Amino acid sequence: MMRNNKKRLIPLALALVLALVGAALAVPVITVNVQELGQGSKTITSTVTTADVTWNLNANNPDYVVSATVTITTDPGAGTLYVKLYSGTTLVAWGQVTLDGSGTYTVTFTNGASADGVPLSSFDTVYVVYQGS
Repeated sequence: MMRNNKKRLIPLALALVLALVGAALAVPVITVNVQELGQGSKTITSTVTTADVTWNLNANNPDYVVSATVTITTDPGAGTLYVKLYSGTTLVAWGQVTLDGSGTYTVTFTNGASADGVPLSSFDTVYVVYQGS
């Protein structure tokens, strides 16, 4: 009798492990490489070289993203950071934050988002834009 119970528990334990691994892989961290702008012989430079983006999902409905945590290397400490979500060429939602030198910012999607946030299925491209002061 005990042996039959052990045989039944093995597939259940395997399913549980696979579910936990799948949940851990659901929210990736995105690294964004920043390219400087230039016009003619004059170059507009920025100290921002890399931004890491981590998604913050709705606690009640993880099919929605409510904000993004952005970590900036060599934070200039001034200016505005925008995170824009696009579906193709259509702007779906965006948020902004003023830089203060801390290096890590939470950008809440207040423009174009519903009360739940922004549906993950509604966007396919993310832009992180730094506007200097």
